[in-house]
Amino acid sequence: MPLFPFDLAGAKDAVEELLTRLNLEAFLFAVEHTERGWELRVECATEDGWQAQTILLGDKLPAASEADAHLRSQLLALLEEKLAACKRRR
Repeated sequence: MPLFPFDLAGAKDAVEELLTRLNLEAFLFAVEHTERGWELRVECATEDGWQAQTILLGDKLPAASEADAHLRSQLLALLEEKLAACKRRR
């Protein structure tokens, strides 16, 4: 299925909102659709420096999480688990 620019923009906006909700102290990210589904690459500050992580989000369009509370909570739980070592704002 071909992606439209607004699909990617919506996915990026949704992921940024989820990462912001985690209160990470500092982070950089990129999201893209690959053969395996939506993939998120995150770099975040840790106690020892920076951590890089690639997280497979699956086939569900991250932008859909804005309207689907269950999907949003699933994605948030996944990100909390995978980014547990990242420093949080106090």
